[in-house]
Amino acid sequence: VDDLVASGDLDEATGRIFRFGATPIRFHRHQAQSIAKVRMGQSFVVTTGTGSGKSLCFFVPVVDAIVRALKAGGPRCTRAIIVYPMNALANSQIKEIEKFISQSGLPDNIRPVVKRYTGQEDREERQRIADNPPDILLTNFMMAELLLTRQDEQDTRVIGNASGLEFIVLDELHTYRGRQGADVAMLMRRLKARIGDPQHPAICVGTSATMASEGGT
Repeated sequence: VDDLVASGDLDEATGRIFRFGATPIRFHRHQAQSIAKVRMGQSFVVTTGTGSGKSLCFFVPVVDAIVRALKAGGPRCTRAIIVYPMNALANSQIKEIEKFISQSGLPDNIRPVVKRYTGQEDREERQRIADNPPDILLTNFMMAELLLTRQDEQDTRVIGNASGLEFIVLDELHTYRGRQGADVAMLMRRLKARIGDPQHPAICVGTSATMASEGGT
């Protein structure tokens, strides 16, 4: 991470986040390639085995985009929505990314804020998220659908805070068929149509430990 900071590919604040104490993270090839893809404004899918650090493929470039925007005086808004197939995965991921952010020592004005909105939260927490938009919102397919279709005032504000969305991430992507495939495809289209910026389309990222290239195993 220090090399990418030195080259300008990552911001100095990002380098302070992604380290273990005083030890900077050393990226694997697929992680470094993912960072480069986002720097070029390209969408991508990462297919590697379980436990290979796929989450850093999107968290690092997403966090980097956020700290750069905040340093430039940009407003606090939801720039990335990460969609999980299961709440347990979202619960695990928010703990991991918050560990990195909390140990960074960054001032509040440029420290990325991550919140979960999966249906597990009480009304007071949902209200806090609506009133104070996080930079990164973790959710699931069903709640993302409800955010777009339910007429609840809180939900409307939460999704409105993501106007101009910069990143859509599907963690643990699968090859969806039939009705489920249609549901997921339409959800992504509705997200782009509702809160995307046609002039600056969101970068889409998928990760999977189960998908393989044609002819692969």
